[in-house]
Amino acid sequence: MQNAQPAGAPAPTFAAARQPGRASANRVIAIDLLRGLAVIGMILVAYAGDWEHRFNVLNHASWRGFALADMIFPSFLFCAGAAMPYALLPRVQAQPARAVLAYLARRSAALFLLGLLLNLLPYFDFAHVRVMGILQRIGICYFAAGLLVLALSQRSATAFQLRPPRVIGAIAVLSFGYGGLLLAWDAPDCGRACFDSLHSLPALIDRAVIGVHHMWPYGLTDGAVTYEPEGLLSTLGALINMLVGLAAGLVLRAGTSRTTLLTLAAIGAALLLAGFALDPVLPLVKKIWTPSFALMSSGFSLLAVIALWPLRGGAPVLAFGANATLAFIGISLMDCVLQLPLRPAAPASYHDYFARLLGGILSDARAASATYSAALVILLGAALCLLYRKKIFLRL
Repeated sequence: MQNAQPAGAPAPTFAAARQPGRASANRVIAIDLLRGLAVIGMILVAYAGDWEHRFNVLNHASWRGFALADMIFPSFLFCAGAAMPYALLPRVQAQPARAVLAYLARRSAALFLLGLLLNLLPYFDFAHVRVMGILQRIGICYFAAGLLVLALSQRSATAFQLRPPRVIGAIAVLSFGYGGLLLAWDAPDCGRACFDSLHSLPALIDRAVIGVHHMWPYGLTDGAVTYEPEGLLSTLGALINMLVGLAAGLVLRAGTSRTTLLTLAAIGAALLLAGFALDPVLPLVKKIWTPSFALMSSGFSLLAVIALWPLRGGAPVLAFGANATLAFIGISLMDCVLQLPLRPAAPASYHDYFARLLGGILSDARAASATYSAALVILLGAALCLLYRKKIFLRL
């Protein structure tokens, strides 16, 4: 554990030199634990046995407001940003900017194309494929955050530094800029500062640019597709979460004294409260990722990391966190196969067969639905634990 920052000392910076010791190990464990819990939560929320019967805790907010399930994707983005001081910045130190740009473009494109490929499965219907998605948004945000790292860093012949205040400044500009756009938008038939699923600026841009045939088929208003929850303009809000993670990662990499952790916890609480305070003006809406939602969910993620910091164990959860991309691919492929009409008798899919089987065993339909999801977690987790023990990780 490093000593507390002395009074009057300069703001913590990231230097590309590796700092061995317990602080670095703790940081990796905390981030991987949060990422692993997010993956597990995503499976429990998004891969139900019976969508008509679910525990309320597994449901997203219908539009305005938030639920615990709405904190899952923001945590992915936060973790991706918090890992940058450990993964990306040494590369920035060691390589010229052109090589770093090529790396950012290659990795971001790989994430985007992988997400698009998963959306195409199993029938490769290009006319109706959903263009955006979770991996696509992560790829776009990672590229944008990487560009900001290059733009905000200070480089000399012998050193490289990125100061957290510069990242915080970018977060403020992004929050005010995106919030200003949403408030200034004068929607036809709705008026200024319209935040509904039909008239809001992000929804209108997605319909105009992506087209309803390539948007999330469940983003409905009165039965018609009107919005894309991983849309274009709303990605600005998601980028806030990744940049908050980046700023937190810079601080944690510089030192993890008790004072530092308590300060970050206070900042997390302040972000949480700021999101709630903005709600009357900028409503908390995850599906268009308003700045209030971005700040609130960033605060949640930061507090979660600090809460997880003392933990040393949790190998099954770490197995999900250390191989999060592979876990996402794995669960997508598992669900794709289970949904196919492969059985010779009714029900045609193994998803429906197993869901009905559990429904016959358990008297509570909600418990049966959750048990199906939990079984997927266990099956995928067994494979990921084996890879974790063998230190096999997917790196794009």
